[in-house]
Amino acid sequence: MSGPRRILIVNPFGIGDVLFSTPLVRAVRRACPEAYVAYLCNRRTQEILRRNTHLDELFIYEKDELVALSERSRWQAARALLALIRDIRRRRFDLAIDLSLGERYSFLLALFRVPRRIGFDFRRRGRFLTHRFVIIEGYQERHVVEYYGQLLAWLGVRMRDPQLDLATNHEDLEGARQRLQQLGIGRRRRLIGLVPAGGISWGLQANFRRWSKDGFIAVGRALQRRHDAAILVFGEPKDHEVCVEITRAVGESAIDLSGQTTLGQFVSLIAQCDLVISNDGGPIHIAASQQVPTVSIFGPVDPTVYGPYPRTSAHRVAYREDLRCRPCYHQFKLPPCPYERACLTSLEPEAVLEACEETLGRGAS
Repeated sequence: MSGPRRILIVNPFGIGDVLFSTPLVRAVRRACPEAYVAYLCNRRTQEILRRNTHLDELFIYEKDELVALSERSRWQAARALLALIRDIRRRRFDLAIDLSLGERYSFLLALFRVPRRIGFDFRRRGRFLTHRFVIIEGYQERHVVEYYGQLLAWLGVRMRDPQLDLATNHEDLEGARQRLQQLGIGRRRRLIGLVPAGGISWGLQANFRRWSKDGFIAVGRALQRRHDAAILVFGEPKDHEVCVEITRAVGESAIDLSGQTTLGQFVSLIAQCDLVISNDGGPIHIAASQQVPTVSIFGPVDPTVYGPYPRTSAHRVAYREDLRCRPCYHQFKLPPCPYERACLTSLEPEAVLEACEETLGRGAS
């Protein structure tokens, strides 16, 4: 990449998608070490990016907040949007890398007066981009990180390091160690994280990619019995009820931490684990970013595209390989299911346990 001195990266999606972009951020910084690099994200992912040492500045654009503000006062919403436009225009960015796949953001980039606007053109939504990389069917057959690498190669930049990037700080790490000590968990004991909900970015469709609580209970009990493991159950505040139920059913070795951690504390506690078991969603990618072994459970979504990355034997995926209907999530849409989500409801705990044992065995070898 030659020439750009002020670069803006745009990604309005959730934690997993933003983590997928961190190898791109690192590659841009290495290609342009003297450039000023900023990132436009939503409010939920800002903590992920504030820890990224390759970025100079963050801008927050939260569509839902603007909609809520406009319902109270269209004038205030307009003022807030204009303030963001003015702030970004003042930075005089000469290159934007748009990962949004939508015309809303490419139009904003035009309003920001960024002369060179590069991104993916999906369903002709990139019409406000100056340089378009066409993906007709959306992401398929290769990982999102690899799509981002392909976009960079188109710009003349090579993505050399595929590792997801999420830094921890000393305060959070020390707090995690103290928390484990307070819970009576020593480092000689195996520590396994369960994330039985997750996937908040899917909103009302989140249940369509969650495995059963009974499945998590069976796996938690078996791992506790076989490995004398301590089980940490993580979740959002709204997941508290199901997390408490799973914790009680697993037994005394299980500890419910749902709704009790900041993002930094969650990342640091995950980093202490020997294994994390989670549904498809942001938590599994946080674990991968900490190079913690994972077993992820996939239903309608293709793990080839959205699974843990980089692909190594430390990250195993449990799913029904024999169902021809899956993966059915395609072109960023989840169709109605005529089979009552058989991809998840028929996934047996034994299959997940086998993946867990293979992963734990790898760590012990």
